Amino acid sequence: MDYVPDQPDHERQPDHERQPDHERAAADERRIAALLHAVQAPAPAALHTRIAELAAAKPRRRVRRWTPALALSGALVAAAVVLAIVAPASPTAPTALRVSQIALERADAPAPRSLIAAGTTITFPRWSSRGWPSRGTRSDRLGGRTVTTEFYRSYANGTLGYAIVSGAPLRWGAGGQQVTSGGTPYLLISSAGAQVVAWVQDGHTCVLASRSAPAAKLLALAVAEKRAAPL
Repeated sequence: MDYVPDQPDHERQPDHERQPDHERAAADERRIAALLHAVQAPAPAALHTRIAELAAAKPRRRVRRWTPALALSGALVAAAVVLAIVAPASPTAPTALRVSQIALERADAPAPRSLIAAGTTITFPRWSSRGWPSRGTRSDRLGGRTVTTEFYRSYANGTLGYAIVSGAPLRWGAGGQQVTSGGTPYLLISSAGAQVVAWVQDGHTCVLASRSAPAAKLLALAVAEKRAAPL
């Protein structure tokens, strides 16, 4: 993990960066909230009616005659189930959802002046101007990858963790709601009381997670980060 030791606030940022830019942050959050509302709009009544009709339709029953071949097939299925129970489970590949659990942990190192995620060229953002000053970092290993996390704390919305994973993009590991902004897809996941936003930047998986901040605020920060990333 590459970082420069922490410095006092007056040395870390100019005055204009230390003051939260409430207007810009609020405008982003309003735009993201409108986007989420549009995505979450209810389906048309005609679609609900058609779904109800399909659910009420009674499927025709098919009667199968018992044959030795079917009996053999059933025996093979039973054997496969036994093998699945007895055989040890193979190690699973890391996922964005698993990374979010790391992003919900505590920092174990001081907040740096500048931090580049290990194995990437991505520099963590300075969000003090948006009301989210940095509060610490941590570095973890997950499935052969390095996960670098920086933590931010807002007086109004608690703490969030921003984790960036080295290597190729990960599988999401969970279903969620996908929202596209600026051509970039973002996956929103609600898991165990936490809100998670995951996306891919510069070929690496990025994850924001918080137990206190709403999804719209996380998504607004993610979109702002992607928008500020160098081309």
